[in-house]
Amino acid sequence: MTDSETVPTSGEDASHRPRRIAGLFALGFRAQTPILVLVLAYLGIQLLLAALFPPLTTVSPQTVFLAVISMFLGLLFFLVIILSAYLFIIMAVYERPKRPTVHLIRRMAAVIRSPRNLASGLPIFVSTLILVYAFSRIKGSIPFIAPFSWDTTLDHLDLVLHFGRRPWEWLHPILGHWPVTFVISVIYNLWFAVMYGVWLHHAFMERPGMQRTRYFLTFMLLWMVAGSLLALLLSSAGPCFYGQGRLGLSPDPYAPLVTYLHAVNDIVPIWALSIQDMLWKLHLSNLMESSISAMPSLHNATSLLFVLASRGWPRWVRTLLVAHCGVVFIGSVHLAWHYAVDSYVGWAVTILLWWLMAPVARWCESRPAARRFQRTYQASA
Repeated sequence: MTDSETVPTSGEDASHRPRRIAGLFALGFRAQTPILVLVLAYLGIQLLLAALFPPLTTVSPQTVFLAVISMFLGLLFFLVIILSAYLFIIMAVYERPKRPTVHLIRRMAAVIRSPRNLASGLPIFVSTLILVYAFSRIKGSIPFIAPFSWDTTLDHLDLVLHFGRRPWEWLHPILGHWPVTFVISVIYNLWFAVMYGVWLHHAFMERPGMQRTRYFLTFMLLWMVAGSLLALLLSSAGPCFYGQGRLGLSPDPYAPLVTYLHAVNDIVPIWALSIQDMLWKLHLSNLMESSISAMPSLHNATSLLFVLASRGWPRWVRTLLVAHCGVVFIGSVHLAWHYAVDSYVGWAVTILLWWLMAPVARWCESRPAARRFQRTYQASA
């Protein structure tokens, strides 16, 4: 297939356009084959684990189908919401049109209808769907495969690394006021929106190239290596589950923090508490949807990745991402989700993978299909 066969030109015969667009989509998938192969290999590992551990095979094909459809619709819904917010921010900061609503609708339609954007983003969308499904199954299987056993060790490491006091104890004199806790809780929960926004930009807005591929390789390997492999090897539940009739570890050094959070929740909602209660109930019911895993912290790992991947972005955006990374770290400790060492390991894995994926991304983008897609993408602008 030559470049000219894949570039829809403005003067082309309308009858040839569907074939040319189909060629562009096929080229987009071939250009991003390494990412697809990576997530399919991960799915294979998940299926192998399900075969080795019978409790994981109790899910019916109908349930799997419904789960995939639900994830697809959920991811699609979030993409539409994040896309509209993304374009609104660009419009408000840079464009400031006279008719903002009409302008926003036209911009969204232009992105959604753009063959080159879809050809670039659809393989990533499919890869992410596979990743999310396999990751959710593996993470939910952790208590079956490797019951929580590292919490006391991680708590001790926090004590040793922080001069004999736990990080939450150092932070509490500053953060232990309900308005501060509430703000931290809100920003911590915004992680999902930030993750989808950065993902959306790289999937559908960023031009194909080494930086984009490096981001997605690192992003997906974080969920595989940190969120799956290390989570199994260092199986732990986290401070919020340390005692309180949950893991039953005693004495419980996090009881005062949890008591404080419940007191704040009587004033303003602290969503972490309801989520933690829900996850523990699912865990007690032996349901794989429980998804409890503290070490390493993917919230902190991915927040750092967003900063690393924002090179070349406007300074104010990078500043916000750095601030977000800092607040996520503080929130992960203050809201009793993580030991501080969970974050340190997450950051270390992120930096290591980001460094290792640079030559891999260069190789991926040097492949003939990737080079042709880059040229085709530019020519179809």
